[in-house]
Amino acid sequence: MIKKVLRKLERLNAEKSKFITEQSNIQKNIDDIDIEIKNYATLKKDYEKLEKKYNDLAHSPEVKKNE
Repeated sequence: MIKKVLRKLERLNAEKSKFITEQSNIQKNIDDIDIEIKNYATLKKDYEKLEKKYNDLAHSPEVKKNE
C-alpha cells in the first residue's frame, strides 16, 4: 500500500514539475510578445506624431501663399 502511495506521489510531483516548466516557457513567450507590442505601439505613436506635423505644415497658410 505505501509503495502505491509513494509511486503516486512521485508521479504527481513529476507532473507538477513538468507543468511548472511549461508555465515558465509560456510566461517567457508572453513577455517576449509584450515587448514586441510595446515596440510597435511606440512606432505607431511616432508615426502619428510625424503625420500630424506633416499635415500641419502642408495645410498651413504660409505654404498656400507660396504655391
